[in-house]
Amino acid sequence: MDQTNAKAVYIEPFEDPIKSAWENVVLNGLPPTVPVRPEILRSWERCKEIGLDPYSENSPPVLTGNKLKRLFDRNKELIEISKPVMDMIEISVRDTGFIVTLTDKDGYVLVVRGDEEILEMAEQNHYLPGCLRSVEHAGTNAIGVSLVEGKPIQITGAEHYKVRHHPWTCSSSPIYDCQNKIIGAITLSGRSIGRHKHTLALVTSAAETIESQLRERNLIEEKQRLNSMLTLIFNAISDGLIAVDNRMKITRINRAAASMLGLDSEAAIGNSLEKVVRPDSNLLHSIKKKKYFTGREITFHCTSTKRSYISSIQPVHNNSGRLLGTIITMAGKQHVINIAKKIGGNCAKYEFTDIKGENPKLLKQIELAKVAARTNSRILIIGESGTGKELFAQAIHNYSNRRNGPFVAISCAAIPRDLIESELFGYRGGAFTGARREGQVGKFELAHKGTLFLDEVDGLPLDLQAKLLRVLQQNEIVRLGDTQPISVDVRVIAASNADLLAEVENANFREDFYYRLNVVEIGIPPLRDRIEDLELLIDHFMNRHCQEMNIRRPKISKEVLTIFKNYSWPGNVRELENCLERAILLSQGKIIRKIHIPERLWKKPKDAWAKPRSLREGYAEILKATLSRCEGNISRTARELGISRSTLYRKIKEFGLTPNGFIQR
Repeated sequence: MDQTNAKAVYIEPFEDPIKSAWENVVLNGLPPTVPVRPEILRSWERCKEIGLDPYSENSPPVLTGNKLKRLFDRNKELIEISKPVMDMIEISVRDTGFIVTLTDKDGYVLVVRGDEEILEMAEQNHYLPGCLRSVEHAGTNAIGVSLVEGKPIQITGAEHYKVRHHPWTCSSSPIYDCQNKIIGAITLSGRSIGRHKHTLALVTSAAETIESQLRERNLIEEKQRLNSMLTLIFNAISDGLIAVDNRMKITRINRAAASMLGLDSEAAIGNSLEKVVRPDSNLLHSIKKKKYFTGREITFHCTSTKRSYISSIQPVHNNSGRLLGTIITMAGKQHVINIAKKIGGNCAKYEFTDIKGENPKLLKQIELAKVAARTNSRILIIGESGTGKELFAQAIHNYSNRRNGPFVAISCAAIPRDLIESELFGYRGGAFTGARREGQVGKFELAHKGTLFLDEVDGLPLDLQAKLLRVLQQNEIVRLGDTQPISVDVRVIAASNADLLAEVENANFREDFYYRLNVVEIGIPPLRDRIEDLELLIDHFMNRHCQEMNIRRPKISKEVLTIFKNYSWPGNVRELENCLERAILLSQGKIIRKIHIPERLWKKPKDAWAKPRSLREGYAEILKATLSRCEGNISRTARELGISRSTLYRKIKEFGLTPNGFIQR
């Protein structure tokens, strides 16, 4: 159909009440003679400001080629979602002389649909894909105004700025995305025969439908994105995770759990937890009774093997609090042990450079320790209390190829006889009265791939020495209450301030255990035997403590230095350090004098047992005096008296004495 025929079909004369207002405002610059909507007036004024010619026949900008293709690519989702809606509108207005148009947020036409005759008329007005219908280029029109105002609008006849658009009535509604931003507009256009209320309602409804479809697609994509992300996170977690529903059916299992249990994750999903892995009955019972727990060792029966993991169970609820299922978390025992090592501070901080001294005997023992450190041989460190046995042990560990492993220390004499075995080997949950339900990892397991330091090893009961002997032979331990052996790779360093050979002769220490421990023996000389190191040690401790206390370093009087050199230092380096710390505090940066050090260093004790009334009383007085001089230290007292620790304990009990009563406060 040619242009003349198209105008004959679609343009019918009718009384346009806005025409006079348009002439006054647009042509003559006068106020309107009849009421005009504010948004129309604003648009007319805008067009006049930018100098648009209302009679111009120039076509608006039209994109072609690659620019048009990029326009379609940018708005691909909008076009796809709008297509069914536009199809529906096209069917609804077929043979009525209307076209339906989709534009982007800037006013570029994306799709034009309608009857052939009206499409021809539209093309003659350059109303085709790629053309720009913004107010700045096409004057006042429904597409441009709806995008500017952000609301549905119908513009008819002379409300259009350009004369060539006066034959049209257009209804347009903006389309918003999920972030409430305008992304386009949908428009119905037809011949001007007055207002078409139904077309404005139709495009408004169409825009809402498109927005709803956009939200739905966005929700689906967001759900897929979250599911993908959760799956990635689920599988990235190093711990094993199994999700079960309220019927104990496996709903999800991550890669770690599938690997730990030797399962095919896809085959496991949908099957009963009890059927697939047959966990301990207490786990199933806890889930059923909603008695959730953390950090309990659970055995799973997988295929033909049993596998134990540190497990936890936690409930999963929705927002309303309804129980949806349970998450089972599994971690390898060694993984948990490694975490415990880091948190528990099982590490060695001292090195050989921290051992201060130039005494030849000390230097010889340091060299021996360095040689031994390069091997996995067991080491026995002998030395009086306070000589630095643990300092040597830590230095050996840090000099060895196990330096990156844990260093676990335990004082064998400080732990009650009934608990020492569980401390060393650990126990399964409920192994004895008072045991933790989840069990406990022992020191040997904590020291795996590292060093275990057994301080005061002479304090071990004989029956436990026999068990330790087997551990050192087999490199395996068995937890209390369990039958399953656990392999351990541990380097043992033992220490004692007693004469272990004498303890062997007195039947207080197993001979075979002694020789198993004593592959390399290191003897640390007491401070009285290396008095030439005294000033070096004083300088070291003074610097350290003054820095820690933020106190100016004081000088030491010659009198105090002489007292220090003449004192026997039964407490060795530890006693020296404590005396210096006390002196620094009391002197407050001034010269350290006699009044700042303990009296025992320069004041000789009274002869409290010179006149015993009987042999028994004399024995008791000697025992009291030695305990007092050794500050209640059992090992030191036994050594000075030349008796075994067990004999000393028997005599203490016989005379009704308490070692703690002799400790200086």
